[in-house]
Amino acid sequence: MRFFSTLLPLLTTLAAVVAAAPDGTLSFTDGSKMTFKYKTSTANDKNWIGIYHTTGGPDDEKQVDPSLRWAYAPKADGSIELDVPVRASGQYKAYFLADDGYKHLAKPITFTPKSGNQDKPNEVQIMSYNLWYGGSKVNDYHNKQVKFIADSGADIIGLQEASQGAAKRLGEALGWNYHHPDPEDTSAILSRHPIVKRHPKPMTRATGVTIHVNGTSDQAINFFSTHTTAYPYGPYEFCFEGKDNAAVLETEKTRADEISSVLSATSPLRSAADKSPFVLVGDFNAPSHLDYTPATSSSHCGAVFTWPTSKLCTDAGLVDSFREAHPDPAATPGNTWSPVEKHNEDEGKDEPQDRIDFVYHKGGLKVLRSETLVKGTPRPAPDYEDNEWTSDHAALMTWYVFN
Repeated sequence: MRFFSTLLPLLTTLAAVVAAAPDGTLSFTDGSKMTFKYKTSTANDKNWIGIYHTTGGPDDEKQVDPSLRWAYAPKADGSIELDVPVRASGQYKAYFLADDGYKHLAKPITFTPKSGNQDKPNEVQIMSYNLWYGGSKVNDYHNKQVKFIADSGADIIGLQEASQGAAKRLGEALGWNYHHPDPEDTSAILSRHPIVKRHPKPMTRATGVTIHVNGTSDQAINFFSTHTTAYPYGPYEFCFEGKDNAAVLETEKTRADEISSVLSATSPLRSAADKSPFVLVGDFNAPSHLDYTPATSSSHCGAVFTWPTSKLCTDAGLVDSFREAHPDPAATPGNTWSPVEKHNEDEGKDEPQDRIDFVYHKGGLKVLRSETLVKGTPRPAPDYEDNEWTSDHAALMTWYVFN
């Protein structure tokens, strides 16, 4: 290897320039909006201020995660206002950055909005939410979705049918972190708490992250969202085609294989769930074996059946949080399919109603309550365009406390 000693003075000078501290200033004032005052000797129309959780920001002048809120700061001496993230959680960090890039114009600052939700620091609310083609079947879906999420009290949401950039759209509107690494995948994640790790995809239609609730590693959750194949749909085979258990079990193999892939890929995380709880949510496009019992068979076209997708999960040590809260499926069915699909036009029969959306967990979480969520009184298909509720599924949310 050759070493060019004559370059050392030049390299030393360049390193000093690169390492020089930025000469600008940045300060924060709390209120109904977040106000940031700034100064710089290098004004530019594309200078900007972005806020992040205390992890994920451009500390090394390179992008790590998307900003939660941002605005241009074009003056030499000025101020900007940004909306506080919905149900802001813990500390945030603000950066004054140059020319649509990540060079620091001032030293980053750490701050805590007064609206931070720390009244129940040991609790976390987790939701599974199928958006239904991103929500686009219903008028004004974006504003309706944002209001629903903001009002729900959810902390972490596993999305399905998150098409057309829905996770990014909702994350930016809420000021939350989002994760949707594959545009072809309908599964995505929203979190008002910091996402500190993004895991490899366990299958095509599943995605996962590690989240630090309230920004602390003591409340880390390994969280995955999945959306299994829709067809052939098992309840149709029982109710419309009159198939027996063996025939339905055969057609469930595709979904069972998909869930097996997720469980296999996440086995190390589940093994460590006593340290960092593991959560799997999603639209499984299949009911639960905990629901298809002799006591409920009259609601399921006479079927009593061990659905393999749910059985695989419970055999892997996962707890069905809704059934933990509501152990009697006859008394509390918890159907999530469907608040709008009530009559099957192709068959000329009532649409089978089932619980096909789940929040599973393992590790140091205790279920406080678990409920299906729907806004308003949805009009059934085909008259759903002006519904307040923008999905064809009910959402499912579980309230947990850390053990």
